[in-house]
Amino acid sequence: MHLGFWEFCIGAMLIGTIGSIIQAGLKTERHRLRAKTLTGEAEQQNGVIAEMHAEIVKLRERVNVLEKLVTDDDRKLASEIERLRGDNRPNV
Repeated sequence: MHLGFWEFCIGAMLIGTIGSIIQAGLKTERHRLRAKTLTGEAEQQNGVIAEMHAEIVKLRERVNVLEKLVTDDDRKLASEIERLRGDNRPNV
């Protein structure tokens, strides 16, 4: 089969068009897969952030309790020790 100039041009354009369509489809699929992967990673990171936030809340509560023990209970503890010393002294 002998192709003329115009048949060759039409064939080349047809092959180029088909190649472009395939390339665009593959590019779209890559973007879709990448978006799906990023969404999954974002959900995973949100879970990690939520766990860290919960841990920070617990640690803050513990720090508050420790601060109360250090500041408030020193006086209470000292007075309690003195009270106990007074109770345990022998009556003379």
